[in-house]
Amino acid sequence: MTLFHLGLDLGGSRSKWHLLRGEQTVASGHTPPLTAALLSTPQGLLNLSALTQALPARPDTVHAGLPGFTSDRPDRDALHGQLAEGLQLRGTQLTLESDLDLAYRTHLHRGQGVLLYAGTGSVAYHVSATGAVVRAGGHGFHIDDDGAGYALGRGALRWLTQELDRGQVPAGPLASAVGALTGGLDWAALRQFAYGAPGAAAVASLAPAVGQAADAGDPAAQLIVQEVARALAALAGTVQARLPAPLPVVATGGALRVSDLFGAALRRSLPGVTVQHRDHAQAAAREAARRVQ
Repeated sequence: MTLFHLGLDLGGSRSKWHLLRGEQTVASGHTPPLTAALLSTPQGLLNLSALTQALPARPDTVHAGLPGFTSDRPDRDALHGQLAEGLQLRGTQLTLESDLDLAYRTHLHRGQGVLLYAGTGSVAYHVSATGAVVRAGGHGFHIDDDGAGYALGRGALRWLTQELDRGQVPAGPLASAVGALTGGLDWAALRQFAYGAPGAAAVASLAPAVGQAADAGDPAAQLIVQEVARALAALAGTVQARLPAPLPVVATGGALRVSDLFGAALRRSLPGVTVQHRDHAQAAAREAARRVQ
């Protein structure tokens, strides 16, 4: 019998899945966000249910990268159990790790570089040959996340509200792109959009609009992209300063896809960085398959 193997790259803006049958891809897709913080909330349970219902077949094995998960969390077993139960699996069918560890292994071997990740949030992450972790950032939107999707969306909202505070009517490509998502550019509409749901997903969902406006030549959007790229580069510098010797930096994550200008700005701030995109959910599916061999 050929088994189904599911890989999950869970995230703060959306959750990506990849299903293999044996070594062949059956289907892939994305569903609403899931993080360690969200998992035990009513919204998290709804999002987990949406993920389960989206799958075309029940998996035999699952490997997941979960934001906020670490092996030393006191509730690690509870998180594992909640995810397994939501996916209608026995606990032994699911293996779980941090989304950062999943991403690092997808791009780098231990000890060989620094991963610079820009998704909803941002982090620089190094795993030594012995498994020791050196990191900067990745503390969540309440504390940082200055170099990724949340920061791009926050920058757009900040520019819009500053325009309103000055008595100006926001105009131009950035205002148009954001207004199409928020349903309006007045404070009532922006407030409802930004604070109407918990977590960072709503604000981070504006990142593609910022990239679109930057590509269209909007100066405010281009400035936001440049500022966010500099913040992302600074994280890599913080980690490099703690290492015995400089190592190559590989940058990845959905925020880097919003505009070519983001990658260009990052390269200016961090010469030598390699921007690389790989399917972390597919890598997780292959890990699920490997663990039963």
